[in-house]
Formats: sequence, structure tokens, C-alpha cells
Amino acid sequence: MKSCDFDTPFEEVTPVPDAPRISANLSSVPDLIEATIDDRAAERPVYSLVVEGQTCEGVDLSRLELFSSHLLRCAFLASDLSNATFEDVAFEQCDFSNADISSAYFLRCSFSSCRFVGADFSETVFKHATVTDSTFQYASFTRGGFDACSFEGCDFSQASIAEAELKRVEFSQSRLTNVDFFKTSLRGVDLSDNDIAGFLVSDTMRELSGCIMDPYQAASVARKLGIVVKE
Repeated sequence: MKSCDFDTPFEEVTPVPDAPRISANLSSVPDLIEATIDDRAAERPVYSLVVEGQTCEGVDLSRLELFSSHLLRCAFLASDLSNATFEDVAFEQCDFSNADISSAYFLRCSFSSCRFVGADFSETVFKHATVTDSTFQYASFTRGGFDACSFEGCDFSQASIAEAELKRVEFSQSRLTNVDFFKTSLRGVDLSDNDIAGFLVSDTMRELSGCIMDPYQAASVARKLGIVVKE
């Protein structure tokens, strides 16, 4: 028995995120900050850019609106991307560690081998996001939202996904060790293929109602509830 549903049954829905719709005709720019400065000042969206190999720290890209673009091997360390919008953007081997990406919006974006260690995604929304082999250690997704998102081979250890909304979210072969899920419903989320040791929830463990676990994970939860599991 894999379900840890303590109350009512649920309908499991496997997410199939839409892929980014990126134009075949992209304009290569060496500096994303300079290339978008006028558009950001005028609050206009920017379309069809490819940025490769840019590395910077502590830059201001807040309220950036980037559409149908590709960022490859870029690093925006400890930078401000708050209130930014990314639609149909592919991020590949990028590093946004310790960046402020709060209140941002990602639609049909893909992330491959990216780093977001310590990044702040508070109140950020992800819709149709595909994420593989990426690191979110110590990142915060507090009060954020996820809809039709898949995470494969990702590291969320020590991250906070508290008071968030998860809808049609799939985790596979990922590390969710010591993740804070306080007040986040995991109903319908399949945790069986992931490392969830040390996860944090409320005393009642209501967050786990309707989630899916393997027998060993379920036994561990049962022990936390004071149930004696007979081997």
C-alpha cells in the first residue's frame, strides 16, 4: 500500500508540462542587463534573446519581462530578479545562487543543470516548468505556487516550501531531505521515488494527507505518529 491518505481518496494526475515555445530566430547579446535596460525602464517585455556565458553579481534585473529566450551558462549571483516574468525561457547550466527571485512568474520554462542555492522564490509562481538535475539547497519557496511542474534529479535539501500550493507536481529521483513543508498540502504528490528523510510538517502531519509513499517511507511516518510498526 503506497498511499498515506489519512482522510479521503484522491485522483492522481501526472503533470505533463508544456515545453518552452522559443523562436528559431534569436538575437545573441553579450549582456542581458545592458540589452534590456530601456525596456525595463519602460516596463516593456523583451523577446527572442540568447545570452551565453554572462557572469555577474549583485545586479538589478527586477521587473524584467523576458519572453521566448535562451540563457546558457550564465551566472547572476546574489542579484535582484524580484517581480520578474519569464515566459517560454530555457535556462541551461545557469547559476542564480543567493538571488532574490521573489514574487516572480515562470510560464513554460525549462531548467537544466542550474543552481539556485539559497535563492529566494517567496511568493513566486511556476506554471508548466520542467526542471532536471538542478540544485535548490536552502532556497525558499514560501507562499509560492506550482502548477503542472516536474522536477527530476533535483536537490531541495534544507529548502522551505512552506505555505505553498502544489498542483499537478511531480518529483522524481530528487532529494527532499529536511525540506520544510509546513502548511503545504502534498495531496496527490508521489514521494516514493525521492529521499524525504527529515522533512518538516506540522504536529498533526495534515500536510501528508493524500500523498503517495513507498512502504518504508510510510512506516517511518507511522513511527512519528507513535504507531508501532511490526517488522
